[in-house]
Amino acid sequence: MSSDIEKRLQHFEDQLALNKLINSYHWRADHFEWQQWSNCFTEDAEFDFTGEFGTMCGRSNIHDICKGNMDHVYGAMQHVIVNLDFEVTGENSAVGHGNLIFTALPDPAQQHLNFQSGGRYNWEFKRTSEGWRISKARLDFIWTRGENVGAVFSEPQAATG
Repeated sequence: MSSDIEKRLQHFEDQLALNKLINSYHWRADHFEWQQWSNCFTEDAEFDFTGEFGTMCGRSNIHDICKGNMDHVYGAMQHVIVNLDFEVTGENSAVGHGNLIFTALPDPAQQHLNFQSGGRYNWEFKRTSEGWRISKARLDFIWTRGENVGAVFSEPQAATG
């Protein structure tokens, strides 16, 4: 009986940890905390941002490309992530998905000038010594509205030092 309770408790703790990881991932991006944001990934993570930044490999590369392409363009960002669903597939592995609505303001003083997009995330996770981390991510935008200021989401860009 206690084995069943332990399994259920572990399942609940894993679900909570995965949800917290994804919430932190988006909160950190909204606050331009790129180092803490990139720590949500494993060292050898892959982030497939097809049609935007391409496929990025490795935590430091993901950090450099995303920071380099977004940090200087937007004055404010808001990521709204909903319909999160996670499935623990093994002792140290999980998958998940969610819907994203992204809004960015080049100039927070001119809120009427904004860029929005919506997309779908698919993730693979690994349990590490630091807890759950994203090992693979794929983001597919399905709609946009507004001006793509600074051409942030146009062509894959090389990381800037």
